Amino acid sequence: MVRVAVLGAGFMGGTHARAYAAMPDVEVAAVFAPSPDRGRPLAEEIGSRWSDDMAALFADPEIDAIDVCLPTPQHREATEAALAAGKHVLLEKPIALSLDDARALVAANEETDHILMIAHVLRFWPEYVEIARRVGSGELGEPRSGFASRRQPFPAWSALFSRSDLTGGAVIDMMIHDYDALNWVFGAPRAVTARGERNPRSGGYDQVQVLIDFAHGASALVDGGMMMPESYPFSSRLEVLCENGAMEYHFRAGGRSVEMGGGVNELTLFPSEGEPLRLAPTQTDPYAAECAYFIDAIREGRPADRATPADALHALAVSLAARESLERGGETVQLED
Repeated sequence: MVRVAVLGAGFMGGTHARAYAAMPDVEVAAVFAPSPDRGRPLAEEIGSRWSDDMAALFADPEIDAIDVCLPTPQHREATEAALAAGKHVLLEKPIALSLDDARALVAANEETDHILMIAHVLRFWPEYVEIARRVGSGELGEPRSGFASRRQPFPAWSALFSRSDLTGGAVIDMMIHDYDALNWVFGAPRAVTARGERNPRSGGYDQVQVLIDFAHGASALVDGGMMMPESYPFSSRLEVLCENGAMEYHFRAGGRSVEMGGGVNELTLFPSEGEPLRLAPTQTDPYAAECAYFIDAIREGRPADRATPADALHALAVSLAARESLERGGETVQLED
């Protein structure tokens, strides 16, 4: 039995807690939230208990792992405390809001014999996994250029989105998904140039276009944010052009939020020769898949190398460079090696 405490009872905390509760031989030992308003109903729903004492959860010898779904400014402190207490940690993205905090968590991961995994869910999303697999195999040749988008109306499921000081705005909190996916496919990013606008509802850059330069001359454009009309359904894309073909993934939810059913979910391979091929990867819940991967790594005593702190640091570096470029009127920002 693996016993997990979930810190946070918002959308992501609830998503992770329900995923664990559905797994065999996994117990959600507690749900932490500062107040019982959300924490207690979630805990009761999954047969757990609510706690407002985080330190007691870290000190509990019966708890094996901590799932951190707290506001991003609390990520470093909670994660370092959990690792120091001998717990395995799954940390919701982004890893942090500063490179100093992110580097500290990368260092903490290198110094511990426990697992620290970052919940970059696109690394478990079937279509993104298939694109990364095929490009990584070399069957399409070297990737040359990419395009990613992520668009939605202003989120209604958390009041935090009105506080860009706590989230970093869409340029960080939301579009970091696409930076990470592109880094996964193209490798290390080298430079970032961005255009966009601030959102009066949050004070952050919530509608942006980001050009990323990669090694070997490849580049990719990321477009999107959370200033679409209320009638606009959550949508995302990933397109990769390689030497010997291209792949395109188009997802559109049935409504304004990603989990709504219906809509479009299409992955297409365009080979250099022959007709386009519609691909159909086995469908799994990506949030449940990432939680299951974390639990399996604990049970098997192996690193969680599919979504590492170092990967998350690279994605954050692109995010912060994009924001810096925006603040500097669209100047190109070089990234450190």
